[in-house]
Amino acid sequence: MIFDPICAVATPRGFSALAVIRCSGENVWKLITPFLKVKHIEPWRLYLTEFTVDGKMVDEVTVVFYRAPRSYTGEDMVELIFHGSPIVLKIVMEELFKVGFREALPGEFTRRAVMNGKMDLLKAEAIEVLVEAKTRKAHEAASFTYQGKLGQVVESIRQLLIEAMAEVEVELNYPGEVEVSTGGVIIRLEKAKERLERLVAHGENGITLTEGIRTVIAGRTNVGKSTLLNALLRKDRAIVTDIPGTTRDTIEEALSIDGTYFKIVDTAGIREPDNVVERIGIDRSKKEIEMADLVIFMVDLTDPVPDLKLFEQFRPKMKRYVLLGNKLDLVSECPGDLELCISANSGGSLRKLEEKMLEKTADLTDFNEGELFVTERQKALTYRALEYLNETLDALKQGITMDIISSFLHQTIKTLDELTGKYLQDDLLDTIFSNFCVGK
Repeated sequence: MIFDPICAVATPRGFSALAVIRCSGENVWKLITPFLKVKHIEPWRLYLTEFTVDGKMVDEVTVVFYRAPRSYTGEDMVELIFHGSPIVLKIVMEELFKVGFREALPGEFTRRAVMNGKMDLLKAEAIEVLVEAKTRKAHEAASFTYQGKLGQVVESIRQLLIEAMAEVEVELNYPGEVEVSTGGVIIRLEKAKERLERLVAHGENGITLTEGIRTVIAGRTNVGKSTLLNALLRKDRAIVTDIPGTTRDTIEEALSIDGTYFKIVDTAGIREPDNVVERIGIDRSKKEIEMADLVIFMVDLTDPVPDLKLFEQFRPKMKRYVLLGNKLDLVSECPGDLELCISANSGGSLRKLEEKMLEKTADLTDFNEGELFVTERQKALTYRALEYLNETLDALKQGITMDIISSFLHQTIKTLDELTGKYLQDDLLDTIFSNFCVGK
């Protein structure tokens, strides 16, 4: 495909040692050549020259020309590396606009790469996650998808469906002439189902790794929730007082523990509220407990009975929890019915709590190469493909006619093609790439 020439600053704005301007599209080299002292260059080699306007040097520039299709976008591309001066970038961009370039939309370079077949949609989405990765494990999860691991798994599933479809089509096109084994079709579909189920079972961990394990600190008022948040963060983030109900809304903070990303949520203390505002905060706390991947439920060791009763009320709603005693510095021992006791004030035993958090969420961070989603879109489409495949298998086993089976199979394959980008819709691409930075 041939697209109009675009350009964008591909490095963060502001003063820096270096800054990169990316250019891509039709006649990109011809449009840029008049600004450069060097006129004849070989593709894929770096050249140091001058960027000039009306014969005056704007800046020294390192330039590289990528000839289509061996470029990021699959089009002719030029990358210009200047000193990181905002005024230099402003001058250069203005001059490029004058000769026919327009500023790239967010993610437009990667969008063109997808449309030109340089990468599938899974890899494109992984780029954004790689850029935004907050921990080593999140980076590793995105890296597997970027390397095409998820795409390979999806393609293997698609191939099984195509083979099954071929047998179904033979039955439709040559009824009575060629004997097609329904059992053979079912075997292929069962294999595809097994692989899809593995994706559904393990894939969501990739999203958890990139978005963070949602960890809620819960308990009665004045049990030390905000003190614990501050201790975990090693900074004062939440207001801590002896006045019950100080925290009236949820507070969210990011925390990395040994390469695992946690999203820590401090909630309002649970008690009978004094006013409407506090009631809203407490209602939010209850919802957060139900939504959490992990709940750290705190118990005041100086008065544990009310806290333990409250814990029993909420336990059925928790997916995972740590029953944590606090204020160990004020009592002689840690009761046996608690998993761990600490002093949030002094920071004692914090490392043991961190280890317990990792232990409780180990199932959320375990993954195999190629079995990770990095976006909610990928997760939703995989679930949908599995639903269609289950409908197909049910129909086959019930002896429903092959034209209906063919329709179900087509829908399943189309869903997988939406997942990888073989089936593209403009509004889908608009949504995906609107989250990218300009220049990517």
